[in-house]
Amino acid sequence: MLLKRMSYVSLACALTVALTFIYLPTPWGIPITGQTLALLVTGLILPPLDAFLTVLLYLLMGVIGLPVFSGAQSGFGVLCGPTGGYLSSFLLAVPLLSWFNKKQKPLLGAALFTLTIYFGGCLQLSLVTNSSFLKALKIGMLPFLPGDLLKIYLALSSAKRIRYALPQASNPKQL
Repeated sequence: MLLKRMSYVSLACALTVALTFIYLPTPWGIPITGQTLALLVTGLILPPLDAFLTVLLYLLMGVIGLPVFSGAQSGFGVLCGPTGGYLSSFLLAVPLLSWFNKKQKPLLGAALFTLTIYFGGCLQLSLVTNSSFLKALKIGMLPFLPGDLLKIYLALSSAKRIRYALPQASNPKQL
């Protein structure tokens, strides 16, 4: 049972790494990546603890020097930089989504997932760049809203198919 759970966590982490390499730089320094799509799917498939462990594993890989962050970056400095708030907020956002999904409220969970990441990301962005939170929202949230709504739609529809293929992934008691 433990081996199957570890496999799901590892696969979700690998998906996150893979989709991080779908990377579009932006003029304001915050890239558009596929990692949030992977993490949305993770939160919609795995139970909260496993979702948390997926994110923890992903962040630890980056901190120890594996180039898993956007733009093939790594190191603790990335977590302390302008985009680090987005990354660290994954630790709360993904299990939160998983918990709401478990309560049969996946759309609410996906919305809170996105807002949690925006809040953490924009807060750190404003602190690191010494700008107002409002300015951080303008460059760290508003341009990304349409794409994130699309990611939510894609994740919700993909998760249904994945759960059908791997029904025990979202129920740790069956693992």
